[in-house]
Amino acid sequence: MSSQPQLEPIDVEVLLELYRQACINAREHIELRYKRFALFVAITAIIGAATFSITDLHPYHIYVAIFGILMTILFWILDHRTRLFYEVKCRRILACEKLLGVTEYFVPYTEEAPPGIPMRILMHLIFATVLLGWITIEALFIFQP
Repeated sequence: MSSQPQLEPIDVEVLLELYRQACINAREHIELRYKRFALFVAITAIIGAATFSITDLHPYHIYVAIFGILMTILFWILDHRTRLFYEVKCRRILACEKLLGVTEYFVPYTEEAPPGIPMRILMHLIFATVLLGWITIEALFIFQP
């Protein structure tokens, strides 16, 4: 006798729809995270290049660096929130799979982590490094005669 409760057909249908939506949302959150990160890199590159190469901006270097700091903080927060939403969807996927009696999970939390720095830590390091760079540039502009 299975320890898994028998579900009514309508319950299975609803559960499958929840599962399908959670899978779609999880993929969309990952896609959104990569697109936002690409946008962040492009904006940072443009602001960084403009800070040093556009001579008309030289009187406004401090403000350009502040904008870089604010953009970095904004994208860091957006990335963190997107990761949290993704994790919520993964938990929902796993819960649906357990209720459906699936043995091979879509989101296997039992697998070993891949070698290297975890993506969560790597993203925090990237944003922290860029933020530190902008703060350093800001300090140079403030204290430079």
